[in-house]
This record gives sequence, structure tokens and C-alpha cells, in this order.
Amino acid sequence: MKRLAMAATFALALSLGGWSPAAAQADSDTVPQSADLHAAGDAGDGAADAPETENPAPEDPGDGEDATDPGGGGESTDPDEGDHGSDAGEGEDSADPNDGEDSADPDDGADGGGEDSTPIDASFSLDQKTMPVDEAAEAIPYTITGLTAGDRVTASPGEDGPITVDSDGTFNGSLRGNSEVKVGDVLSVTVTVDRDGQESKTFTGSVTITAADDDSDGDLSVDPKTQGLDTFQKNGVGITLSNCVMDEEVTFTVTREGEDTPIWEDTQFAAGEDAAGFTTFIPDAGGDELVGDYAVSASCGDTTEETTFSVTADDAADADLTVTPKTQSLRDFLDSGVTITLVNCHVDSDVTFRVSTKHDPDTEIWSETQKAGEDAAGSVRFTPEEGGGGWATEFLVMATCGDKSAETTFTVTDDGSAIDPKLSITPERISGTDFIDRDKGVELTVTECAPDTDVQFEVYSAGMEDKLYEQTAAADEEGTAGIQVYGLGDDPAHYVGTYNVRATCVDTSRDGQFVVTGSETGGGGSGDSDNAGGGASMPRTGAELTGLVAGSLLILGGGAAIALARRRSLN
Repeated sequence: MKRLAMAATFALALSLGGWSPAAAQADSDTVPQSADLHAAGDAGDGAADAPETENPAPEDPGDGEDATDPGGGGESTDPDEGDHGSDAGEGEDSADPNDGEDSADPDDGADGGGEDSTPIDASFSLDQKTMPVDEAAEAIPYTITGLTAGDRVTASPGEDGPITVDSDGTFNGSLRGNSEVKVGDVLSVTVTVDRDGQESKTFTGSVTITAADDDSDGDLSVDPKTQGLDTFQKNGVGITLSNCVMDEEVTFTVTREGEDTPIWEDTQFAAGEDAAGFTTFIPDAGGDELVGDYAVSASCGDTTEETTFSVTADDAADADLTVTPKTQSLRDFLDSGVTITLVNCHVDSDVTFRVSTKHDPDTEIWSETQKAGEDAAGSVRFTPEEGGGGWATEFLVMATCGDKSAETTFTVTDDGSAIDPKLSITPERISGTDFIDRDKGVELTVTECAPDTDVQFEVYSAGMEDKLYEQTAAADEEGTAGIQVYGLGDDPAHYVGTYNVRATCVDTSRDGQFVVTGSETGGGGSGDSDNAGGGASMPRTGAELTGLVAGSLLILGGGAAIALARRRSLN
């Protein structure tokens, strides 16, 4: 059986050159909300939390380049671009009081605000750009994303005053009290978001008022006559044929406009005061192919009526991508990461998020794909699994859903908390004879760690398949810690092979490797084999020694006694 032990060596006097090897005992949304201001429709559940993923740290993404202002090139466009809330007839875009300024330092413009207050980074859209006069008089729905609990939303014209947002994420509201609108009016809409300690943000848009829908051809009606794709996929269209004979069979058929082959059929029985048959057509499959015009035919007895309805892509406004926060310190980023949200997708469509550095956009650092929720939005959290100063840079975020895509950036600033530990292994090749010599062996050293912190050393078999040993050593006031590895057995051949080393300082890991050869010099020879050994012969911690034979325990106990005796002789 292969056996080796490790002994922690502390306060290494590297400048004086030398080690004192000793054997020691082997002892880491959008939650869509529907505020009580007559929200247009039920707000859907938020997107599922993003699964944990492995996130390789970039190789010093900020090397040779200062972190730039998050409001620089490549920033996401003004939330009002892409016809959010624009006048369908006049092309009026929503105005951004910050004049395209994508982000600001949290302290800029804050007048006595709390330390946790962040600049408003929200986006606004009107759910419909044209509305029948009767629907507009009842309610004009709108959506705001990127809000924080406690924000106050004021919309006009309408009868509601400021509404306080009760949770982070997406806010669905509606303007009521516009009973005086007339056909042909272009109603200007203004929505203002206020946040304590931050400059308010105002959005504008407009809705063109049209004549009321004529929902019927004769006794056949469909509701609604026109609707967006996402609403159609979720709720379908209601179809009613009235003035039949009570309990008479009523047959409904739906085809694509201009085609003869039915895509859906249903049969009901006339009932109620109007002796009407009613059904709801909800498509089985989704996607952009559902956009278009449909023909409806319904019959009862000798009567057959026809009408049409349309499905539009107006629910599919330009995708709006946000990152929260836009700027933060390295320490905060390593602890909490960023939240990335894409809205205006289609329900259940695949939403893919991708992160790279701004200076190397082709190298993917992290990606995640999920389904858009009932709010037609996808939201994920990106938090790096490993630390290091390389994360202090500007990042590019790209997101797609269907045929839509959007880009934005966020910035991580260097707050001086980064560490960049170095791992050294001496020697990297050693003969089996020297490896079982307790005064030689292999020294594992970490430098430039945080002073007075624990450094975790781990030894694995070749290929990182099995963890063979772990030991913790405290870094000295210069950030240096080290241990020694050597074999406890008396046969050098048992230890021939390749061993992988991982040292972790705070939340940053460094990897290395050493090889035990079958030659006397450690430089190779007929007995050298990188694939032999490196297996279960490595020593374990004390808790893992139970399964070893008595002889192994005696050898390890002897090693501990020698370490204690040496310490006493040095005092």
C-alpha cells in the first residue's frame, strides 16, 4: 500500500532560503407583480432561478485596459428605443430624462439617499399602441421592468395617484378614468418612477384611439378580434354563435385566411337566453408562425355564419435587456453577482444569456438558457464561482429569444480587495528514493495570499479523479503558507506517478502538479511512469485512517513524534 504524509510548515523564511520540513499528523426577477392599480391581466410567475453553472474566470480580462465607465460604448440603448410606447401613427418615442445615459455612479445626483439606493435602470412600454375607444376608456395597460420595492409609479392621464411598488421586478399597471377619449384621438401617456435618493425617471408614449370593434358578422362573434401573439397562445379566442335553437348542435371551424383546410374544429350545443353555442380556440403549438389572419365558420341547423380574427406580433416589441446593478465593486460582484433580465419575448420561448468581456467579446465566460415565463421574460443571476482581480473589468451581455436579440454592459470596479496568490511546487519532479526521505519530499508553497488567512492544500490523483489528501496551513503576515509532502513507505516504487495539487486562498484557487519518478535523480529513467501510482497510496487525514492496517498507523504516529521532538529541540 502506498502511503505518504504531509507536514505543515509555517512562517517560511524564503528570503533566508530554506525549509524546515517536518512530518505532521494528517489531521466551500423578475418576480412579475400586479400592483393594486387595476393591473392589465394577471402577472405571471417570475422566471425560474438560474441553475448553478461553472464559470471559468477570464485570464485577467482587464489586463492592459482600464475598466471603463458602464455608460460607455456598447451600452444598452435607451429603454424607450425599439418603439416602446411610441405613437403608432406619429412614431413618437418615449423620452429618457437622462438623455441616453445608461448608468450613473450610485453617489452621483443622490441628495442624502441611503447607501443601498441605486440609480433607476428601468424600461417602459405600452401594451397596445392602438386601442378601440371603448377599451381605452376602460383601461390603458402598460409595463415597467427593472423596478425596486419601494419605488413610486405615477401615471397620467388617469384617476390613480402614485402607486408604491411592493417587490422587485416587473410592474404591470393601467391608466383608468379616460372616459372622454374619442375616435381619432392620440392620447399622450406619461409615467414617472421615483426612488428615494435618486433622480426620478419619466417615460412617455401614446395610444391611437380607433373605432370600437365590430365583433360580429350576423350572429357570429369572436373575442377579441385582434390580439398579440403571447395573449393568443395563453388565452386563445372566444367564438360565439347565437340565435340557434335550444340544445341544437353548433359546429365551429377555424382555418388560416385564404386556406380551405381546417386547423381546428369543435362541436357544442346551444344554450342560454340567446340559444348560443360558445367555444374557445387555443392553439396547440406556439411560435411566430401563429401570427396572421384566421377565418371562422360556425353553423347551427340551416344557418352558417363566417367572420375573421387576427393575431399580431405587437406583444413582440423589441427585446429589452437589463443588468442590475450596472456598476459595482469587485467584492460585491464576487459575493452577489448581477441579475440579467430580458423582456418582450414569447411565453415558453427559449431565452439565452451570454457573458463575455467587453475587450474580448468572442470569448464566452458564461451562458445560460431558460424558458420565458408567463410575463414573456427571462431572468438569471450570474455570480462567478472563483475570485480574483481578473473580474474587475467591463463585461458585455448578450441575450436572444426567437428572432430577437439585445446587448448591454456592466462594470466591475477594482476596490483593492483582489488577491492573486501564487503556487510553487519544489521540486516538480522527484525520484521515489528522495520522495520517501522525510528530510526531502516535495514542498507546496502559496505566496501573495491574504495575511493571517487559512490556505487549503489538496492533493489529487492524476486527472483530478480522486482527492487523496488535504491539509490547511495559516498564511503568515506576508501572506505565505506551505506544507511538505513525502512518502511514509519504504518502497519508492509504490509512489511512482503524477500527482495534482490545488491550493485555495480565500476564494481563489491555483493548480499545479508534481511527478514521482522511478529513477534515482528524479529526471526519468526506465522506471519512470507518469501513469503509475498517484492513487490510493497517498496519506489521508486522521479521520480517514480508520481503514488502514496497524502498521500504517504506527508509521504515521512515529512521524508525529518526530515532528514534536524537532519543535522542542528548536525552542
